[in-house]
Amino acid sequence: MTYRCFMFNEVDMVSTIKKYSTLLHYDFRYPLRIYWKWYVNFRGPLVSLMGFPIDTVKGRLKDKNDPCISWSNIRDVMGKANSDRHLVLFTFAVYGLIVFPKALGYVSVELADFLFQIEKGVNPALAVLAETIISLNFIKRK
Repeated sequence: MTYRCFMFNEVDMVSTIKKYSTLLHYDFRYPLRIYWKWYVNFRGPLVSLMGFPIDTVKGRLKDKNDPCISWSNIRDVMGKANSDRHLVLFTFAVYGLIVFPKALGYVSVELADFLFQIEKGVNPALAVLAETIISLNFIKRK
C-alpha cells in the first residue's frame, strides 16, 4: 500500500521497516519481536525513568487526551540527573516532542513503556513507521 506522499517521479520514498530499522541502528536479528502497545499502568516505567517517588510523578501528570508530563518537568530532572539518566531523559523528550507528539510542550507517558521495550530488544521500527503513516494521514486529511 502506498500513500504517494513522498513520490519522486515514480519512486515511492516512504521508508520500509528494514530502512527504519537501519536508521534506528537496530540489528534486525529478531524481526518478529515488535513493540505492541498494552493498556497497562505506565506510571511504573515513568517513575523509574524520572527517578522520583510515584506520588511526585502523579502530581506532575496532566491529562491532554492521554496522560502526559510537561517538557519543563523533564528538563528540570535532566539538570539534576547523572550522565546515563540524562541521556535517557533526553531521548524520552526528543521522541516525545518530535517523533510522537501528543500535545504542544508535553510528552506522552506511554512513551516511557516504549523506551523500556526497546531496552529489552524489541524492534521499534514498526511503531515509528505506524506513527509516521498516522501523521501523514492526519496531514493529508487537512
